Amino acid sequence: MLRDNAKLRGVHSGASIKRILEKEAKKQLLLEQGGGAYDGPIVSTHVEKGDRDPADPSNLPYLHKNPAI
Repeated sequence: MLRDNAKLRGVHSGASIKRILEKEAKKQLLLEQGGGAYDGPIVSTHVEKGDRDPADPSNLPYLHKNPAI
């Protein structure tokens, strides 16, 4: 692998490539055995306390504009 790819050879040694391949092999074994499966992204929600007044002047859109625009 290192012989065929000059960019890879400039960054990795034979020992580091071996460790990378062993780590990937372990990861693949875990996936095949059913452990370590991808559970999807973690989504968090934010719930504001109390009611917001839509007529609140601090909520006007021009107050949140970037002055550099």
